[in-house]
Amino acid sequence: MPLRPRPFEIVHVSSAHPWTDNRVHLRAAGSAAKAGYRTALIAVAAAGVGADRDWDQPDPETGVYVRRLPARRRGRRVLVSSVQAVHAALSSRAPIVHLHDPELVWAVPVLRGLHRTVVYDAHEDLPAQVRGKEYLGPVARRVSTVAAHAVLVVARRARTVVAATPTIARRFPVDRTVLVRNVPQLRAEDTAVQSVIDRDKTVVYIGSMSRDRGLDVLTGVASSRKLPDGWRVRTAGPIDGAVDRRAFDDLVRARRIDHRGVLLPNAARDLLVSARIGLLPLFPTPAYAASIPTKLFEYLEAGLAVVATDVPLWRELLAGADCATWVPPGDPEAVVAAIRRYDEDPELLLRHATSGRALVRERFRWDREEQVLLDLYRSLSGVAPMPEATGR
Repeated sequence: MPLRPRPFEIVHVSSAHPWTDNRVHLRAAGSAAKAGYRTALIAVAAAGVGADRDWDQPDPETGVYVRRLPARRRGRRVLVSSVQAVHAALSSRAPIVHLHDPELVWAVPVLRGLHRTVVYDAHEDLPAQVRGKEYLGPVARRVSTVAAHAVLVVARRARTVVAATPTIARRFPVDRTVLVRNVPQLRAEDTAVQSVIDRDKTVVYIGSMSRDRGLDVLTGVASSRKLPDGWRVRTAGPIDGAVDRRAFDDLVRARRIDHRGVLLPNAARDLLVSARIGLLPLFPTPAYAASIPTKLFEYLEAGLAVVATDVPLWRELLAGADCATWVPPGDPEAVVAAIRRYDEDPELLLRHATSGRALVRERFRWDREEQVLLDLYRSLSGVAPMPEATGR
């Protein structure tokens, strides 16, 4: 007679993030599963892919049992997907529910009333995000600010808040908040990467692209006549549907930009180890200026030199490591000048790449953050995790 599977012990819930999300699945849920907790994940399927009705088998890479919601536009996502996600979380019967989206915050008191232990993961500084949305009019800005603070008020009712940055952590109760930074997992396949000076003459950007993330900088670099011979821009990630992308598409057709589309996380990481320079052109909006960009550390871990917007927090994070060139925000010609300098001085390129990789391996690696998260789960559950193999 086959053994009945153990009940789920933790369920991670997102109605906004794709099921392949780095922080939600590969780091947070994956770490719990690796530690022996029977872990479920509810998140969003790829566009055009239907929903899962149940979670029968664990993901072969992470050991997490995944249930996918259909991708929807924002309005229906908030009204429909968030309810579906919480219903699925309750059906998992997991005693610990780890929520990952502001649009799920309404469920915090509901889940607590149903005797679930609720963890709220604060990925972003919501009030700072509102302040950075310059397109909002005065009335919309006031309404959005009130809504952002209302989300924080309800989120504070969670048993514990997991904050991605120290700035975000300061918005929540000190005695019920833990800091778990969004830094990369070290990959075994990256231990012997090709030397940066032997790679393609490529400057790479991975992640979502929009105006405040520097889309115009990317097109400006790719179209610059001062870009050194043989160099080109390579990108991967979704492009904001609200922007005019004609200039970007023209450069793709002209083969000045090599756009790889939306890639799975590990495929994006593979892309990095073939390039020489990682580009971080985000504008210093209130939200980004207080953020810890994951891509910065993924670039460094992949052995890239970095050209980044000069943001004081980012300088502070990399203090003591000679691994980056800082440029003014929104200045593609300053980026091109940095690329030319690396092109003309391979020793500088190698020094920056080597120093940055050593910094990540010393201070910014997920296995250090993972212990904070696992200690939290241990304290909330009151028991140590069991090896999954014994529970089937």
